[in-house]
Amino acid sequence: MARATDAAAATRDRDATAAGVCEALRARLGADRFAVWFGDGATIRVLPPVEGGPACVAVRVGSGFTHDWLRRTFHADLAAAARGVFGPSVQVEWQAAGDAAIADVHSESEHRAKRPRRPRGGRGIADSPTPTGAAVAENRALSVVPASPSVVESRPLPRRQVAGLEEFVVGPSNRMALGAVELVASRPGEMSPLVVHGPSGVGKTHLLQGVCTRAREANPQLAVVMLSAEQFTTGFLQALHSGGLPGFRRSCRSADLLVVDDIQFLVGKRATLAEFQQTVDALHRLGKQMVFACDRELDALEGLGADLLTRLRGGMVARILPPDYDVRRGIVAALCARRGLAVPDDVVHYVATRITRHARELYGAVNRLEATSLMLGVPITAGMAEEALADLVRSSGRCVRLADIERAICKAFGIEEGSLQSSRRTKTVSHPRMLAMFLARKHTHAALADIGKYFGRRSHSTVIAAQKTVDEWVSSRTSIVLAESQWDVEEAIRRVEDLLRAG
Repeated sequence: MARATDAAAATRDRDATAAGVCEALRARLGADRFAVWFGDGATIRVLPPVEGGPACVAVRVGSGFTHDWLRRTFHADLAAAARGVFGPSVQVEWQAAGDAAIADVHSESEHRAKRPRRPRGGRGIADSPTPTGAAVAENRALSVVPASPSVVESRPLPRRQVAGLEEFVVGPSNRMALGAVELVASRPGEMSPLVVHGPSGVGKTHLLQGVCTRAREANPQLAVVMLSAEQFTTGFLQALHSGGLPGFRRSCRSADLLVVDDIQFLVGKRATLAEFQQTVDALHRLGKQMVFACDRELDALEGLGADLLTRLRGGMVARILPPDYDVRRGIVAALCARRGLAVPDDVVHYVATRITRHARELYGAVNRLEATSLMLGVPITAGMAEEALADLVRSSGRCVRLADIERAICKAFGIEEGSLQSSRRTKTVSHPRMLAMFLARKHTHAALADIGKYFGRRSHSTVIAAQKTVDEWVSSRTSIVLAESQWDVEEAIRRVEDLLRAG
């Protein structure tokens, strides 16, 4: 009994010490960098000491070349954090997430065999050999896992299940994008790069995760790297300042499939953009597949630079529109079915009709219905849904103001603010002004006189004439002049409405 009590106390001590190392590393890296590179499932532990040997801190994170880059980039920081807790005599061991659990030691002799030999006269910090194999860039959170006197089990933090293409609800608003993703997953390299764009919450990240999963299923040896543009930026800057640039480049340019989300984040970052463009060029020369996503069309990303935009347009560009009714209804029905919720058809219809901006709000609505049903102990009915979702419905139907429309048009087409309220009559101003009046009639409850007054002190008859003119443009698919450029009128309207939805 005493021996078991001592072992449990030793385990608690090791867990507490591992937590101290974790916090020391977070303090050295900063919360943001720590979250980016150790952001969802890494493990740090203190191993049971071998008699007479130094303390040993073991970390499991990443896989393949991602693990290699993380080890070389952050080993000095982890070692310094460990020394701050244990003192100068401490060892650090690294292992890839895909390998066997760290230190599944069944005896002191096995533990001693796993630990690299400390060089005579050394400082007490040793690198373990770097494992090899196919890689997937996975950011995992540094978590403390309780140890056992005999077997140390790996229990990473629970992670949200990666979405597959089979679960993607398809409709007219996203059919082209899904088809393009399925094509590159089955025949990588033939259509590269693929750029998927659309406003927030329409399923871009779902498609990116799905193409990674589908490509790995087709070829388990494929080296797949998925990053956000923010992670690419942070990794590049860290590598640039720490001398690890060759390793960072190798980690990205050795990929068979490189997937980068939210590339609009790169706008204005000159050094990172140059590195990103060189990465795109290197992978293109090797015939590798690239898939990128952004929240707007490429014409609105001039800050990426003409050369990079030309390369992106040379592959395939697929747009995702906000989900239409059929897609919204399919999302709600599929989510309820996966959770085993008994939701009547009229409730599914109510949610799909009233929550219209993006899929994330639909998930939130289903979460609210499930929680309310459990809390009150009542079935989900139409009346309960209306009461439980009242605030979400009001939020989804956000009121659009005249100033919102003016701001969206100026931002969409690079028009100088205040131009739409001026008295100028040139096409470069009059066409955007008529478009603004048309959208004001469509998306606001403002009176004709108020719309005319806002847009240059014009009469209500001018607003009516502007609405009729834009209706004729739409029916005849006329090209109009916006900011000295020709635009298809339907495309121009969609672009402004995307910005209005995004807020």
